[in-house]
Amino acid sequence: MNESDFWVFHPPRQRGTWIHGLAFVLSLVLVGLALSQLVEQRPGPRWLVWLILATTGGLGSLWFGYRLGALWRATYHIERDGLRLRWGLRVEHLPLEEVEWIRPGSELGFALPLPFFAWPGAILGSRKVPELGEVEFLASETDTLLLIATPQRVLAISPADPRAFMRAFRQALEMGSLSPLAPYSARPAAFLGHLWQDARARLLIIAGLMLLVGLLTLASLLAASRLTISLGYTPQGQPLPPVPAQRLMLLPILGALTYGSGFALGLYFYRQEEGRAKAYLLWGGGIVTLTLLLITCALTIWA
Repeated sequence: MNESDFWVFHPPRQRGTWIHGLAFVLSLVLVGLALSQLVEQRPGPRWLVWLILATTGGLGSLWFGYRLGALWRATYHIERDGLRLRWGLRVEHLPLEEVEWIRPGSELGFALPLPFFAWPGAILGSRKVPELGEVEFLASETDTLLLIATPQRVLAISPADPRAFMRAFRQALEMGSLSPLAPYSARPAAFLGHLWQDARARLLIIAGLMLLVGLLTLASLLAASRLTISLGYTPQGQPLPPVPAQRLMLLPILGALTYGSGFALGLYFYRQEEGRAKAYLLWGGGIVTLTLLLITCALTIWA
């Protein structure tokens, strides 16, 4: 296909990048602060609060990091055979003949309701609109919204240059389709469902979670029952000088960081068929790491 046969557009990124980038950094700061407290305090109510904050910050960093990456990889691709829309794990391919009309959101004559929890850089999700039916948003800003009507629903996108997008679409129509694009739709929920149906992936993920919970439980019990603990042995086989028992919580923290980063990276590779062996390897490596940390934690009983 010649370069004149296709056009690639991106959503506005500036405000979304600032918002998601700041939220990502703040989540990491929360994780660091919570971890510093976890290794200094004995297990108890206050320690549990810091654990919840660390978990919240970790999940937040993964969520905002994904949203930031999805924003920067989002594309609206026009070619003479159809439209290809991508936003993170959401992919939609539309043959040109399925597009009934395209018009700016500002020309609707009424205020288009946005998805719940929408903000600059992440106007995502679906809403039922009486005048239009189901409207699915794959947009970052409201002032550049374009609506693409299909027989099934309306898609709301936000190319940085809406006029150029509409000109390119009209030009693609005038050129005519040589080989109509096959309809295709991929959603994050479907991806996770497919992942869960994969017995090998499911076994690796569940085993890793069980080992992580076991490591956290054992370390918490040992740290709560002792004042000091030795975290290893000298080359001569003698226990290392004792340290406060709460330092033992470094082991589940290290395990959670290792498992969480490996799990997230494995999801990235798992999207493509040829990358699934790498995903299995990462998740299996997390199991090995957690097993070694669990053995290390158990050995401190006799240290």
